[in-house]
Amino acid sequence: MSRSALHSRLFAASLLGRCLAVSILVFALVCGFAVEPASAHASLAKATPGQDDKLRESPGYVEILFNERLDSAQYDLRVLDGSSRSVTDARPERIEKGKGLRLTLPKLGEGHYTVTYSVISADGHPVSGAYVFTVGNPPQQTTSARLDPHAQVGHEGHGASGSGLTVESFLLYASRIAYYAGLIATAGLAVWSLQRRAEPAVREARERALAFMGKYALCAALVFVVLHLNALTEGEPVSEWGRILTQTTIGRLYAAELLLAMAAPLLASIGVYARLVWAAAALFAEAWSGHAAAFSPVTYTVGLDFVHLAGAALWGGGVLLLLLVWRKERTEAGRFALLFSRWALYSFIALWVTGVLSVLQYLPSLTYLLYTSWGKWLIAKTSLSLLVVAAALLIRLRLRKGELPQQAVLKADVGLLGAIVLCVGILTYQNPLPANTPLHYHEMGTDMHLTLRITPNAPGDNAFTVKVWLPEALGKPKQVLLRLHPEGKGEVGTIDVPLKAYEDQELDDFAGFAKAAYRAQGTYLPFAGRWKAEVRVTDSKNNEHVRETAFRIY
Repeated sequence: MSRSALHSRLFAASLLGRCLAVSILVFALVCGFAVEPASAHASLAKATPGQDDKLRESPGYVEILFNERLDSAQYDLRVLDGSSRSVTDARPERIEKGKGLRLTLPKLGEGHYTVTYSVISADGHPVSGAYVFTVGNPPQQTTSARLDPHAQVGHEGHGASGSGLTVESFLLYASRIAYYAGLIATAGLAVWSLQRRAEPAVREARERALAFMGKYALCAALVFVVLHLNALTEGEPVSEWGRILTQTTIGRLYAAELLLAMAAPLLASIGVYARLVWAAAALFAEAWSGHAAAFSPVTYTVGLDFVHLAGAALWGGGVLLLLLVWRKERTEAGRFALLFSRWALYSFIALWVTGVLSVLQYLPSLTYLLYTSWGKWLIAKTSLSLLVVAAALLIRLRLRKGELPQQAVLKADVGLLGAIVLCVGILTYQNPLPANTPLHYHEMGTDMHLTLRITPNAPGDNAFTVKVWLPEALGKPKQVLLRLHPEGKGEVGTIDVPLKAYEDQELDDFAGFAKAAYRAQGTYLPFAGRWKAEVRVTDSKNNEHVRETAFRIY
């Protein structure tokens, strides 16, 4: 081979080697820049307020900071209240050179608040999550347990035995219906006493009815209170009646209702304004002793219930008075019907408005009407009230033509009144919220056994327990994560529950498996709804085992 040919080959090899070295260097640099961010996506570095923070006063803002710059095109930061509603429509602002977000907040009341965020890191990786902080010392959210009268007097479990209609439950419902009918009729007749220019036939019918209903109301109240106290003190000595009547809220209300009932027979002999005072006090005692007093704000819910009862009394007393006058003197009944039809319209507007507002305050959503007997009876009551509206329209049309109402329509109206009173007497003894029960999820498998417990499994503070059994050859897990996510709320991030290992003393071992136990306590279920719990277990060989279960809290 000639010297020039050899020189050419050596130059080509040297050039190829240099190009290869440069290519390797460029590839390494590109891979270095490309791979490093992928292994270190943006993560939450700091949050103000932070997870599990308990603040005395409302914070002025929520601020989250990440370890790297965020994409400026898409980001979201929200704060939800105990009903999972956003507390503000304000848009979050970017801070710290694009590494963080800040959301200005209105003044927050006492409660548990969920911070949920969704961002995209600079490398295009989506990052989301959620956590909870608390303002003040909020009371436990209203659940089915708070509406149980047995729990209110310290006798939990007394009313939970058995199911179906027993003699005792029938008597309780019957006494409730009788008491409610007497209250509405007596208070309604007292309100109609304001019609000072009533014709003699109307006035005479009203006074006779008031004298009778006053005595009836007393008898009904006595039976009602005695039967309910007996149910509340099942298995307790009679002396417990005194404690309930003097030391519990529900007992004091029973005592007030009894005192007012004792004054009811005197209504026919006292003045108009004294009658109105009695009616207002009796209706207020009923409003305060009902479900409304268990919800917040109590002045709003009890106020709605009071107006609702007043509207029912105005309509119920008027229907009763119209029927009594009709049986005695048709012409006077026609004149009274003209006046009554106008006030019946006002009372129905009040009933519908306050009824809808109360239901919206009691229930997280209208679908809850299908979960309980209370909701089904309320639907029945609503259907009956629509029939009452139809009857009222027929009466009104005949009155406008100068004709008297048909007797069949009047009787139907009274019958509907009785049916509505029956529905109300039953549903006021029912629980508007479904009962929460502790979650106990257990799954067996060849690669892992798992138990998840959540107690009491209700909105607010809960105890979480996770137990994991792995094959003995694998030993205990390297990592166990519990994540909670509300279903149907895609905008809300996942809440991570900070589990801590503990020594479990329960005798629940499985042959060939090693057990590890973890627990946590806190407000990681901040609002009602359907939730999904996800447990992620990483074993000693870095294999990940994932189990999921869905549940609902009310």
